[in-house]
Amino acid sequence: MQLSPSAHVDTFCRDSLPPDRLWPELRFSLPALRYPDRLNAAVELLDATIDARGGDRPCLLSPDAAWSYADLLRTSNQVARVLTEDLGVVPGHRVLLRGPNNPWLAACWLGVLRAGGVAVPTMSLLRAAELAAICEIARVRLALCDHRFTGELAAAGADGLRIVSYGGAEPDDLARRTRGMPGDFTAVATAADDVAMIAFTSGTTGRPKATLHFHRDLLAIADTFSEHVLRPRADDVFTGTPPLAFTYGLGGLLVFPLRAGAATLLLEKATPAELADQIAARGVTVLSTAPTAYRAMLAAGQAGRLRGLRRPVSAGEHLSASTWQAFYDATGMKIIDGIGSTEMLHIFISSADEEIRPGSTGRVVPGYEAAILDDEGKPVCIVDSQMQPELGAGGEHPVGFVGAF
Repeated sequence: MQLSPSAHVDTFCRDSLPPDRLWPELRFSLPALRYPDRLNAAVELLDATIDARGGDRPCLLSPDAAWSYADLLRTSNQVARVLTEDLGVVPGHRVLLRGPNNPWLAACWLGVLRAGGVAVPTMSLLRAAELAAICEIARVRLALCDHRFTGELAAAGADGLRIVSYGGAEPDDLARRTRGMPGDFTAVATAADDVAMIAFTSGTTGRPKATLHFHRDLLAIADTFSEHVLRPRADDVFTGTPPLAFTYGLGGLLVFPLRAGAATLLLEKATPAELADQIAARGVTVLSTAPTAYRAMLAAGQAGRLRGLRRPVSAGEHLSASTWQAFYDATGMKIIDGIGSTEMLHIFISSADEEIRPGSTGRVVPGYEAAILDDEGKPVCIVDSQMQPELGAGGEHPVGFVGAF
């Protein structure tokens, strides 16, 4: 595949892409997926949304803060200035991010992209050895880390790693550094196929693997699953339990609401009862979590606090027909189930509304193709969103994916 000229000065990510023969076949079957050659995802998610809807609308909510779109734009611009003017980041540098879900983590992620850097989000629960492996694989030399989570990162002993904390009282805290910076920044004109993020798999089959995602990929998950299955509205309020370092959380709690001009409630941690309370108190309409959380909220007697939901979404584990039915009986809401992966960034098989069949995952999301493979890995059946057979949550044949976007 012919790539666009890269804006990256540090070419590590381009140099690390797999050979062409291992790439999926990209057909760009939806008109919305034909992006321009130059594209910065942070600009599309923030600047373009502000241009279309205004900057005063609510954007990032938390139990103790409320940021507008203009607030997030200003802060992410200031982060980008600190990265480029104080910390020496050039386009293509990898920047590790570590912290719980809150507005500052979102601003750091967007600031890295605006600076032309490559975000490397990491789970707050990762230990020193796991962080050391990530730093080695991605060749990370700079980390932006919540001040409460620097211990394991420092203990990782990654060669040459500089840790800049945020949210604390240290004189060089990132939040303090940004206060002296202007609130404007000219975002790097990255290529649509420049790497924007390195997401690491969970490592359940061995050492975690790095998956590289382009700027256009971050928009494509919003313009496929979110646009065609979730069908978000600008007055929606999103929330959920997956961390932003998990691609399910990044899409459902940041990319999708920003693309739609909606608000998102970022919770660092919540018990099932606390989650239900926040959903009711903040008027949450779109929830992304796992079946375990849906069962726990029902068991805690919180069904009445969930009836304002418009789009409950489930992924991360099998959603049984019994859990789906129990939630529907208690709330009148139909859970949208989905299969996604770190490698594919988000959900690519799912159904909503009248197409939902409890116990079945759903149909291929518009913009994707799915295939059933034989024992030699050859397709015996290819399905796209225009074809109707449903792919169950389990079956006799392995399911592989031969095309995206």
